[in-house]
Amino acid sequence: MNICIISGSPRKNSNSLKVAKAIEIAAKGRGIDEVSLVKFDEYDIPLMANGNLDENNLTQFQQQLKDSMDAASLIFIISPEYNWMPSAELINFIHQMTDRPYASMWSDKVFAIAGSSNGRGGKFPTVQLTYVLNKINSVMHYESIVVPRVFESQFTQKALDENGQSLGNDEYDKGLNLFVDVALKTAKRWNP
Repeated sequence: MNICIISGSPRKNSNSLKVAKAIEIAAKGRGIDEVSLVKFDEYDIPLMANGNLDENNLTQFQQQLKDSMDAASLIFIISPEYNWMPSAELINFIHQMTDRPYASMWSDKVFAIAGSSNGRGGKFPTVQLTYVLNKINSVMHYESIVVPRVFESQFTQKALDENGQSLGNDEYDKGLNLFVDVALKTAKRWNP
């Protein structure tokens, strides 16, 4: 199984990146070797008002994002919660790269959604991204699914270090591991 993990925060060393690295560690610990991590701190997708992307002339970041999603059967998307919303970069990415030229990024995939926060947040990005991805799959006929279990990474900096290693919070670790296990199980059922 090939996995893509998207850290949707534009900040370097963000809580979202910590969660992404923890998911990568958990996946590799379960024998998954093909894991790509896409960090949005390298994000360069222009706003819609500045024009559409040229699918034949993508930047290095855009091409990595496309290639990683194309190759993956399971895609984890981690968004910070900024004022009760997913990151603007994730929203703009969805606006720019869900149309037909990018169908291979979205077709026959399993998506697992996590929200991250330095406090009691993380819920709203999971709700909003789950809704949007289901709507995209429906309207565009991409025949993909969103894992019903989401993960709300609260007080992330108290649970994970900068490398995604656990700081020993048993409840947090249990929730993260259950999230990864359910995503992997769903992906194996969807794409046996």
